[in-house]
Amino acid sequence: MKTYILNLPSARERRAFQTHQAEQLGLAAVFIDAHTPADIPEAFFQAHAFAWERPLKITEVACFLSHHAVWQKIAADDAPALILEDDAILARNTPRLLKELQNLKNIDHVCLETRRRKKLLGQSFIACQDAQAVLHPLLQDRTGAAAYVLWPSGARQLLAKFQAVGMGLADAFISSTYTLQSWQTVPAFAIQADVAQDHGVVCPIAPHSLIAREKVPSPPTQHWTQGVRLKLRRLGSQMRLAWRFLSCMSRARRQMVGIDLPQFSKAPD
Repeated sequence: MKTYILNLPSARERRAFQTHQAEQLGLAAVFIDAHTPADIPEAFFQAHAFAWERPLKITEVACFLSHHAVWQKIAADDAPALILEDDAILARNTPRLLKELQNLKNIDHVCLETRRRKKLLGQSFIACQDAQAVLHPLLQDRTGAAAYVLWPSGARQLLAKFQAVGMGLADAFISSTYTLQSWQTVPAFAIQADVAQDHGVVCPIAPHSLIAREKVPSPPTQHWTQGVRLKLRRLGSQMRLAWRFLSCMSRARRQMVGIDLPQFSKAPD
Protein backbone atom coordinates (compact mmCIF):
# COMPACT_ATOMS: atom_id res chain seq x y z
CA MET A 1 0.00 0.00 0.00
CA LYS A 2 1.29 3.43 -0.94
CA THR A 3 2.02 5.83 1.93
CA TYR A 4 1.73 9.59 1.50
CA ILE A 5 3.58 11.67 4.08
CA LEU A 6 2.71 15.37 4.40
CA ASN A 7 5.84 17.30 5.33
CA LEU A 8 6.77 20.96 5.39
CA PRO A 9 10.02 21.46 3.47
CA SER A 10 11.42 23.34 6.47
CA ALA A 11 10.66 20.48 8.91
CA ARG A 12 13.86 18.56 8.22
CA GLU A 13 13.96 16.70 11.54
CA ARG A 14 10.50 15.31 10.89
CA ARG A 15 11.33 14.33 7.33
CA ALA A 16 14.41 12.47 8.55
CA PHE A 17 12.33 10.67 11.18
CA GLN A 18 9.61 9.73 8.71
CA THR A 19 12.17 8.53 6.17
CA HIS A 20 13.74 6.32 8.82
CA GLN A 21 10.39 5.08 10.11
CA ALA A 22 9.22 4.21 6.58
CA GLU A 23 12.45 2.33 5.86
CA GLN A 24 12.22 0.36 9.09
CA LEU A 25 8.60 -0.58 8.45
CA GLY A 26 9.06 -1.23 4.75
CA LEU A 27 6.49 1.39 3.71
CA ALA A 28 6.34 2.62 0.13
CA ALA A 29 6.55 6.27 1.18
CA VAL A 30 5.92 9.26 -1.06
CA PHE A 31 6.62 12.65 0.49
CA ILE A 32 4.22 15.47 -0.33
CA ASP A 33 5.41 19.01 0.30
CA ALA A 34 2.77 20.42 2.63
CA HIS A 35 1.30 23.78 1.77
CA THR A 36 2.54 26.81 3.67
CA PRO A 37 0.87 30.20 4.19
CA ALA A 38 3.25 31.62 1.59
CA ASP A 39 1.66 29.33 -1.02
CA ILE A 40 -1.82 30.74 -0.53
CA PRO A 41 -2.87 33.91 -2.41
CA GLU A 42 -4.73 36.41 -0.26
CA ALA A 43 -7.79 36.33 -2.51
CA PHE A 44 -8.01 32.53 -2.20
CA PHE A 45 -7.61 32.72 1.57
CA GLN A 46 -10.36 35.30 1.96
CA ALA A 47 -12.64 33.24 -0.28
CA HIS A 48 -12.27 30.11 1.88
CA ALA A 49 -11.42 31.27 5.39
CA PHE A 50 -15.06 31.72 6.39
CA ALA A 51 -16.50 28.47 5.04
CA TRP A 52 -16.36 26.65 8.38
CA GLU A 53 -17.85 27.29 11.83
CA ARG A 54 -15.30 29.95 12.75
CA PRO A 55 -12.73 31.87 10.74
CA LEU A 56 -9.91 29.56 9.69
CA LYS A 57 -6.33 30.64 10.21
CA ILE A 58 -4.14 30.64 7.16
CA THR A 59 -2.10 27.79 8.67
CA GLU A 60 -5.31 25.74 8.96
CA VAL A 61 -6.20 26.48 5.35
CA ALA A 62 -2.72 25.32 4.34
CA CYS A 63 -3.14 22.10 6.33
CA PHE A 64 -6.50 21.38 4.68
CA LEU A 65 -5.06 21.98 1.21
CA SER A 66 -2.24 19.55 1.94
CA HIS A 67 -4.73 16.78 2.72
CA HIS A 68 -6.88 17.83 -0.23
CA ALA A 69 -3.92 17.38 -2.59
CA VAL A 70 -3.52 13.77 -1.44
CA TRP A 71 -7.25 13.08 -1.71
CA GLN A 72 -7.01 14.08 -5.37
CA LYS A 73 -4.21 11.58 -5.94
CA ILE A 74 -6.10 8.75 -4.23
CA ALA A 75 -9.37 9.57 -6.05
CA ALA A 76 -7.55 9.12 -9.35
CA ASP A 77 -6.10 5.77 -8.26
CA ASP A 78 -7.68 2.34 -7.83
CA ALA A 79 -6.29 1.37 -4.43
CA PRO A 80 -6.36 2.67 -0.86
CA ALA A 81 -3.40 4.57 0.56
CA LEU A 82 -2.08 5.53 3.98
CA ILE A 83 -1.93 9.26 4.72
CA LEU A 84 0.43 10.48 7.45
CA GLU A 85 1.23 13.86 8.88
CA ASP A 86 4.92 14.16 9.61
CA ASP A 87 4.60 13.85 13.39
CA ALA A 88 2.79 10.49 13.28
CA ILE A 89 4.45 7.65 15.19
CA LEU A 90 3.42 4.20 13.97
CA ALA A 91 3.21 0.83 15.68
CA ARG A 92 5.79 -1.66 14.50
CA ASN A 93 3.10 -4.07 13.27
CA THR A 94 1.52 -1.44 10.99
CA PRO A 95 2.69 -3.23 7.81
CA ARG A 96 0.67 -6.31 8.80
CA LEU A 97 -2.39 -4.14 9.30
CA LEU A 98 -2.00 -2.41 5.94
CA LYS A 99 -1.66 -5.76 4.18
CA GLU A 100 -4.99 -6.84 5.62
CA LEU A 101 -6.72 -3.52 4.99
CA GLN A 102 -5.87 -3.39 1.30
CA ASN A 103 -8.02 -6.46 0.66
CA LEU A 104 -11.15 -5.17 2.41
CA LYS A 105 -14.19 -4.06 0.46
CA ASN A 106 -17.01 -1.58 1.10
CA ILE A 107 -14.83 0.65 3.28
CA ASP A 108 -14.00 4.29 2.62
CA HIS A 109 -11.80 5.30 5.54
CA VAL A 110 -9.94 3.72 8.46
CA CYS A 111 -8.55 5.81 11.31
CA LEU A 112 -5.35 4.43 12.82
CA GLU A 113 -4.96 7.14 15.42
CA THR A 114 -5.95 7.90 18.99
CA ARG A 115 -5.71 11.24 20.80
CA ARG A 116 -7.02 10.12 24.19
CA ARG A 117 -10.55 11.28 23.51
CA LYS A 118 -13.49 8.92 23.49
CA LYS A 119 -14.85 7.82 20.13
CA LEU A 120 -18.29 6.45 19.30
CA LEU A 121 -17.66 2.94 17.97
CA GLY A 122 -20.13 0.45 16.57
CA GLN A 123 -20.48 -2.94 18.20
CA SER A 124 -19.84 -4.93 15.01
CA PHE A 125 -16.25 -5.64 14.08
CA ILE A 126 -13.87 -6.98 11.47
CA ALA A 127 -11.00 -9.10 12.76
CA CYS A 128 -7.49 -8.39 11.47
CA GLN A 129 -5.92 -11.50 12.88
CA ASP A 130 -2.40 -11.12 11.54
CA ALA A 131 -2.17 -7.59 12.95
CA GLN A 132 -3.80 -8.66 16.23
CA ALA A 133 -6.43 -5.96 15.92
CA VAL A 134 -10.08 -5.43 15.14
CA LEU A 135 -11.90 -2.74 13.20
CA HIS A 136 -15.04 -1.15 14.63
CA PRO A 137 -17.36 1.21 12.75
CA LEU A 138 -16.25 4.75 13.60
CA LEU A 139 -19.58 6.49 14.05
CA GLN A 140 -18.37 9.70 15.63
CA ASP A 141 -14.93 11.20 16.15
CA ARG A 142 -13.77 14.69 17.01
CA THR A 143 -10.03 15.06 16.42
CA GLY A 144 -7.15 13.55 14.51
CA ALA A 145 -6.10 13.38 10.87
CA ALA A 146 -2.48 12.35 11.37
CA ALA A 147 -2.80 8.72 10.28
CA TYR A 148 -5.61 7.25 8.21
CA VAL A 149 -6.17 4.93 5.28
CA LEU A 150 -8.39 6.33 2.55
CA TRP A 151 -9.99 4.46 -0.34
CA PRO A 152 -10.69 6.12 -3.71
CA SER A 153 -14.41 6.06 -2.92
CA GLY A 154 -13.76 7.96 0.30
CA ALA A 155 -11.47 10.45 -1.40
CA ARG A 156 -14.14 11.21 -3.98
CA GLN A 157 -16.69 11.84 -1.23
CA LEU A 158 -14.38 14.27 0.54
CA LEU A 159 -13.62 16.13 -2.68
CA ALA A 160 -17.33 16.37 -3.50
CA LYS A 161 -18.05 17.72 -0.02
CA PHE A 162 -15.39 20.40 -0.47
CA GLN A 163 -16.97 21.45 -3.74
CA ALA A 164 -20.39 21.62 -2.07
CA VAL A 165 -19.68 23.29 1.27
CA GLY A 166 -16.07 24.51 1.26
CA MET A 167 -13.23 23.61 3.59
CA GLY A 168 -12.81 23.24 7.34
CA LEU A 169 -10.33 21.89 9.81
CA ALA A 170 -8.99 18.75 8.17
CA ASP A 171 -9.86 16.36 11.00
CA ALA A 172 -13.29 17.87 11.66
CA PHE A 173 -14.02 17.87 7.93
CA ILE A 174 -13.33 14.13 7.70
CA SER A 175 -15.08 13.12 10.92
CA SER A 176 -18.22 15.10 10.05
CA THR A 177 -18.56 13.40 6.66
CA TYR A 178 -21.10 10.87 7.85
CA THR A 179 -21.55 9.38 4.39
CA LEU A 180 -18.11 7.77 4.74
CA GLN A 181 -17.95 4.12 5.71
CA SER A 182 -15.42 4.85 8.45
CA TRP A 183 -13.74 2.35 10.76
CA GLN A 184 -11.34 2.56 13.70
CA THR A 185 -8.49 0.20 14.53
CA VAL A 186 -8.53 -1.17 18.07
CA PRO A 187 -5.91 -0.85 19.37
CA ALA A 188 -4.70 2.31 17.67
CA PHE A 189 -1.69 1.97 15.40
CA ALA A 190 -0.62 5.62 15.45
CA ILE A 191 -0.16 8.51 17.83
CA GLN A 192 1.08 12.03 17.25
CA ALA A 193 4.28 13.27 18.81
CA ASP A 194 2.49 15.77 21.04
CA VAL A 195 0.63 12.99 22.91
CA ALA A 196 3.42 10.39 22.94
CA GLN A 197 4.38 11.11 26.54
CA ASP A 198 0.75 10.70 27.64
CA HIS A 199 0.87 7.15 26.29
CA GLY A 200 4.23 6.35 27.86
CA VAL A 201 6.02 6.43 24.50
CA VAL A 202 9.42 8.05 24.09
CA CYS A 203 8.99 10.78 21.48
CA PRO A 204 11.74 10.64 18.81
CA ILE A 205 11.09 14.19 17.52
CA ALA A 206 10.19 17.60 18.92
CA PRO A 207 6.62 17.09 20.17
CA HIS A 208 5.13 20.50 19.45
CA SER A 209 2.59 21.08 16.71
CA LEU A 210 4.00 23.26 13.94
CA ILE A 211 0.56 24.73 13.27
CA ALA A 212 -0.10 25.47 16.96
CA ARG A 213 3.37 26.94 17.39
CA GLU A 214 2.78 29.61 14.77
CA LYS A 215 0.94 32.46 16.47
CA VAL A 216 -1.25 33.33 13.53
CA PRO A 217 -4.43 35.28 14.27
CA SER A 218 -7.80 34.35 12.86
CA PRO A 219 -8.95 36.72 10.12
CA PRO A 220 -11.56 39.28 11.21
CA THR A 221 -15.04 39.04 9.77
CA GLN A 222 -15.80 41.70 7.17
CA HIS A 223 -19.45 42.24 8.07
CA TRP A 224 -21.78 41.37 10.95
CA THR A 225 -23.77 39.07 8.67
CA GLN A 226 -20.64 36.98 8.17
CA GLY A 227 -20.41 36.49 11.93
CA VAL A 228 -24.07 35.45 12.09
CA ARG A 229 -23.54 32.87 9.35
CA LEU A 230 -20.59 31.40 11.26
CA LYS A 231 -22.65 31.10 14.44
CA LEU A 232 -25.55 29.47 12.61
CA ARG A 233 -23.15 27.05 10.95
CA ARG A 234 -21.70 26.19 14.35
CA LEU A 235 -25.17 25.63 15.78
CA GLY A 236 -26.10 23.38 12.86
CA SER A 237 -22.92 21.37 13.34
CA GLN A 238 -23.62 20.84 17.05
CA MET A 239 -27.15 19.72 16.25
CA ARG A 240 -25.84 17.20 13.71
CA LEU A 241 -23.35 15.90 16.27
CA ALA A 242 -26.13 15.43 18.81
CA TRP A 243 -28.41 13.72 16.30
CA ARG A 244 -25.62 11.44 15.14
CA PHE A 245 -24.88 10.43 18.72
CA LEU A 246 -28.51 9.77 19.60
CA SER A 247 -29.26 7.88 16.39
CA CYS A 248 -26.27 5.55 16.86
CA MET A 249 -26.45 4.86 20.60
CA SER A 250 -28.42 1.63 20.26
CA ARG A 251 -25.64 0.05 18.23
CA ALA A 252 -22.56 1.76 19.65
CA ARG A 253 -20.67 2.86 22.72
CA ARG A 254 -18.29 5.67 23.54
CA GLN A 255 -14.87 4.40 24.46
CA MET A 256 -11.26 5.38 24.72
CA VAL A 257 -9.04 3.70 22.14
CA GLY A 258 -5.71 2.70 23.57
CA ILE A 259 -2.47 1.45 22.06
CA ASP A 260 -0.48 -1.76 22.37
CA LEU A 261 2.44 -0.18 24.20
CA PRO A 262 5.02 -2.88 23.34
CA GLN A 263 4.51 -2.02 19.66
CA PHE A 264 5.59 1.57 20.43
CA SER A 265 8.03 1.01 23.29
CA LYS A 266 11.06 1.27 21.07
CA ALA A 267 11.48 3.84 18.30
CA PRO A 268 12.73 2.54 14.94
CA ASP A 269 16.48 1.87 15.06
